[in-house]
Amino acid sequence: MLGTSGLVLFVLFVAGMVAIFVLVVRALRAVITKGGTPPMSAAQFHAFTEEHRRMSDRAMAASEHVDLRLADLSARVDELRGQVQRILTDVE
Repeated sequence: MLGTSGLVLFVLFVAGMVAIFVLVVRALRAVITKGGTPPMSAAQFHAFTEEHRRMSDRAMAASEHVDLRLADLSARVDELRGQVQRILTDVE
């Protein structure tokens, strides 16, 4: 059906595909194992989580402070708007 040269070519093709598959699998394994997080001790992990918690708390406090300032500024703008309206009605 294929003949001798066709069979040889088929075997070489399959062997080449297997070789490429093996190389790709090895490359992926190398990337996956090297791409992990660096090892750290329990104490380092605890310090890291505490630092993250502190930074998160500071960010929340800053956000609350900004919200309070914006509410204060909004109230002032409303007050000034009322004063401008009163002045405009007095001028008319």
